[in-house]
Amino acid sequence: MKITTGSYYLFLFLIFGLFLSTPGCKDDSTNPITKETPVYFPLNLGNTWTYAPADTFYGLPFEWEITEKQGDSATLVRPMGAGHSGTIRLIENGNNIDIVLDNQNFPYYRLEESATWVHRDNWECDDSAGCIAVRETDTIFTPAGKFTNCLRIERRTPIPCLDAGTIVEWWAPNVGLVRWDEMNYYVGGPLTIYLVGYNLKK
Repeated sequence: MKITTGSYYLFLFLIFGLFLSTPGCKDDSTNPITKETPVYFPLNLGNTWTYAPADTFYGLPFEWEITEKQGDSATLVRPMGAGHSGTIRLIENGNNIDIVLDNQNFPYYRLEESATWVHRDNWECDDSAGCIAVRETDTIFTPAGKFTNCLRIERRTPIPCLDAGTIVEWWAPNVGLVRWDEMNYYVGGPLTIYLVGYNLKK
């Protein structure tokens, strides 16, 4: 069959048009997949966490609750006790949390791996403990569930408080504090407190 010049150019035109109409591959290098940074202390209004000692002979379950949230400021209500009201105001900046004491901001938690800070809190023994956050490789088991990829907060104080002085804590991503060990006068040594339930708002 003889191919005329007109037929030849028509063939090229059709092939070129087909090429333009075919979807190409998208270059994902300009739109990389990002991993959401976990929040170790979610301070949304209405969030609650319920805790209890490993042996309830040493105490009944108690609750923490976020009762107010305005911008980066949150009010955390905890049980009252001798020497403290149980209510504190926190200032949130990502995983860096400050506590307001006497109208001044002090470091409360720095929930990032390898972070160090001096912890302040008038709810417990306010001994200005030096803290360091390290990655926990083990799974933490609690009555509220098992948690992985936790941060372990180690208190490094030359002379820990004899009563209610926290030694070590575990914080789970997007949940909060799930366990801590503290010195207890009645136990005569460390007492473990576990998370037994929680309700987090979006």
